[in-house]
Amino acid sequence: MQVQIRRVNGILKVEINGVLYDPLSFKSFRPNRQNVTEFYNAGVRLFSVLSSGVINALGVPYSRFGESWVGDNEYDFSVIDKQMDMFIECAPNGYFAPMFMVDTRPWFLEQNPDIPNSFRHLSQTAHSEKWRKDASEYLKAVITHCEEKYGDKIYGYFILGGMTTEWLAHPDKEASHPIKDEAYKKWRNDENATLPPVEKLERTGDAFLCEDELDVYDARRFHNYTVSDTLLYFASVAQSVIKHKKLLGAYFGYLLHLYNNFLYNAGHIDYERVFLSPDIDMISSPSDYHFRKIDDPSGIMVTQKTLDKHNKLYFLEFDHITHVAPTMIYEECDDTGNSYLKEIPGAKNKCKDETESLNLMWRDYIMCNANGSALWWFDMFDGWFRSEGMMNAVTKMINLRANLSKTKCKSVSEIAVFAEGESMYRARKNTTLQSEILIKNRRSLSECGAPYDIFSIGDIYTIDEQNYKLYVLLNQFDVSDKLREKIAQLQQKGVYVLWIFAPDYANNGKPSVQNVSEITGMNTVASTASHGALDGFTSGLSSPFFSIKDSNARTIATFEDSSVAIAQKDKTFYCASTFIPTLYLKQILDIVGVYRYSNENKVYTYPTQNALGVYNATDSDAVINVKENGVYVDKITDEKFVASKNILVLPKRDMKAYLLVKE
Repeated sequence: MQVQIRRVNGILKVEINGVLYDPLSFKSFRPNRQNVTEFYNAGVRLFSVLSSGVINALGVPYSRFGESWVGDNEYDFSVIDKQMDMFIECAPNGYFAPMFMVDTRPWFLEQNPDIPNSFRHLSQTAHSEKWRKDASEYLKAVITHCEEKYGDKIYGYFILGGMTTEWLAHPDKEASHPIKDEAYKKWRNDENATLPPVEKLERTGDAFLCEDELDVYDARRFHNYTVSDTLLYFASVAQSVIKHKKLLGAYFGYLLHLYNNFLYNAGHIDYERVFLSPDIDMISSPSDYHFRKIDDPSGIMVTQKTLDKHNKLYFLEFDHITHVAPTMIYEECDDTGNSYLKEIPGAKNKCKDETESLNLMWRDYIMCNANGSALWWFDMFDGWFRSEGMMNAVTKMINLRANLSKTKCKSVSEIAVFAEGESMYRARKNTTLQSEILIKNRRSLSECGAPYDIFSIGDIYTIDEQNYKLYVLLNQFDVSDKLREKIAQLQQKGVYVLWIFAPDYANNGKPSVQNVSEITGMNTVASTASHGALDGFTSGLSSPFFSIKDSNARTIATFEDSSVAIAQKDKTFYCASTFIPTLYLKQILDIVGVYRYSNENKVYTYPTQNALGVYNATDSDAVINVKENGVYVDKITDEKFVASKNILVLPKRDMKAYLLVKE
């Protein structure tokens, strides 16, 4: 059996024995005959199958089917067989991606008291040779078993580890441990190297590390390297069995979601090495928690276009708490044998009715459709989608993806946005820098009425063919000579560049405002005092604060104290704030000549070559700019709308989402 990822008309699909499948899938912690059958009957053909007896963060088992790694070189694969047989019986023409956790088990911790629990202390356990060896033997054994017994039904595997199975190491808070300390000495090639104390790692102050904090910089790189290296180690173990004939995936790379110190503690900053590894084919993350409300645009936690560009699948996990989702988990698994209830986090904010659930489902779907990304519906603890309306929506979504992919559906974005992990090592952990630059700015980008593609900075050298008009560089605090040259080449070709906050400020770990002036071409000054609000936004940083003082630059916006916050010179825009408000971003797009489909902040648009997704989060009609007049059919409701004078008016209705195709 051969499985591969193939691009068809601009989007990625899963090819199994020559047959193409759209990557729309199902996952559950509580799969059973009813929910597997429901999704299979709705048209789903790809299923994730999680097998683990590990206790999750809620204190209940991830799976009720039981544990398969039961002792030192002792395995009970009957629990896997029981679950796989149930899936195959209920979804006979389906294909499956087993998910296995490599974390330490209770019996392992009892036998090895000097090794921490990897689920909660991943970075401290990661370099344990004993754990790596035993876990890799389990991983090889369980994949071998699945391949021998179910190989013709399996399209891939997911390797899970760390907190919440997502390779998160944040409970460690970067702290040392004897195992980690020894590994650090080897990594530094210095027997005298020591990890800084927690007090220094948690030091507050200026947004960027000082020159005397090189040890913090090194320790932070090592902490993140540790997590990515561990994931890649187990990926290589899995590939030694499947030999790239099946797809391999993991949850990882939440650069755009993990806020402030959470980003540093979690260990995802070294994500690009994982994304580009030949051993990794799929990456997943939940829908971004910062953009989940009914009037939000939704969001992706990772630099999704980097994955797409390198022909890797990105699965957005739709796990919103729908109106029918249970608010409590019923379990019968404590030591006394008694039953008890656990409340699901966020259950108090569950969708109020089916209309709200459907709006969130369709909103995330049209966003995935515009980005060409995969999606799975996560029926977390069973019953989250148990309504006729939602299951009908799943069927319609599957059919729509199949029909739309018959014609060209590539991105039509004229904005390329670049983020990176590497430069974040130069920033101090306990600041608001990450949430202001990498999270808040994405709201402005979503509200500006024009689509954007978000990449990792390494892709900037190879995407010229997309004909982007504006490059937005979010967090390039340490700019290489190679990147400078590339930017200059782009601007010579007519491309505009927007720098945010502190470009090249922390070059080589030596903060200098002169670097900012040089790279933006505008005289920039730094201050330890805030310049006040910018269109109502005040940064939470303690310092530095930048402003532009250049008579040859065109002023676009000023701070509260009248100093210049945003300016333009030639093909360069510079925003001296960590956050660029939507109002000013729209002005920049108009100067550049980027086509904007909407003028309203909360009318979010998701266009591709063959369809236009719209999500109207306002309380009024949505007025949409279109490039062609004519009749547009909403594939969600089958309603028709007529565009004239390049304007399409979408009347206010309960269904806020539209997927418009021109007749």
